[in-house]
Amino acid sequence: MLMISFSECKNSSTSEQAVVTNKDTAKLEFFPVTSFIKAQLMLLDSMKVTPLKIAVKNGKEDSAWIKIAELKKSLEDFTSFEINTNNLSDFFSEAKFNDESTEAITFTYTPKGPLPDSIAVKHWDVYINPANGRVKRIYVVKQLVQNGINYIQQLTWQTDKWARITTIQNLDGGVSKIVSDTKIIWDF
Repeated sequence: MLMISFSECKNSSTSEQAVVTNKDTAKLEFFPVTSFIKAQLMLLDSMKVTPLKIAVKNGKEDSAWIKIAELKKSLEDFTSFEINTNNLSDFFSEAKFNDESTEAITFTYTPKGPLPDSIAVKHWDVYINPANGRVKRIYVVKQLVQNGINYIQQLTWQTDKWARITTIQNLDGGVSKIVSDTKIIWDF
């Protein structure tokens, strides 16, 4: 599917950004984001690497070497719910385009309408390297409610290199503040 989508975007006759929206949800195949991240974690398990965790909370930065198990625990909010075709094709649509600014074929997934409360994922993007067809980066946005407070949690996964989790609190009046920002690096 990725190669077909890649060739569709690559064969665009214009050098401008070409947007293609898939309207036939019966044939729509979402990129299996959760499976990809879990596979990356399995690969990390097999490597002899100690990730570095850099966390910023309340304006203070702290760093520490961590075990892979702690990285997995940090990602549980993003790996406990499967992002795939089977459970989300009724709720999300896919658009793909060649983004020359990021040098990637970008697959963007947005809600078709209001989402049920059981779906915390609100948006995700998958960036594919057009030269080799490999996933460069994944970006996922989730909405959480804890103790009556609304949060947005963002995951940026840079393939084979690092992960970053940012938690943002939504305050009254449309104001937001970053509650925590954690980057875990395993490729130096």
